[in-house]
Amino acid sequence: MAEEERGISRRKLIGYGWLAATAVIVGELIGGTLAYLWPKIKEKPGEKILIAGKIDDFQVGKVVLFRKEKVFINRMAEGFMAMSAICTHLRCVVRWTEPREVFECPCHGAKFNPVGEVLEGPPPRPMDLYPIEIVEDKIVVDINKPIQRKSYHRSQLVSA
Repeated sequence: MAEEERGISRRKLIGYGWLAATAVIVGELIGGTLAYLWPKIKEKPGEKILIAGKIDDFQVGKVVLFRKEKVFINRMAEGFMAMSAICTHLRCVVRWTEPREVFECPCHGAKFNPVGEVLEGPPPRPMDLYPIEIVEDKIVVDINKPIQRKSYHRSQLVSA
């Protein structure tokens, strides 16, 4: 039989298979890396208000996490501050470490002080704030409107 009648050889078919498998793997690696690095911002319609509790429920010097809303409320001697629990680097959820009194991001080791300023790591800015109002002795947080900031200022605290 002549070469023209036989079609593709077994060796070429295996070579094309390896080439296709390699292209799929490289494509998935590139796509997965870009998906991981791309910020995930989801706008959800509707007004979101968190009624955190009464003023007396919060101790001075303590940070309280509202896990579902991803909000930290920090009560200091000067007043209250509500901060997003989302890291400003890649949007991982940070945790409060009581003994060291820092917020820590588990993704890239970023650290924030109790008022949300960057202590170390890659985040480009401090943790976002949420507006707080004190209504009838209760702390009300508007989690619909995060406030991006460049630094901490005492005016960001809400007095009781």
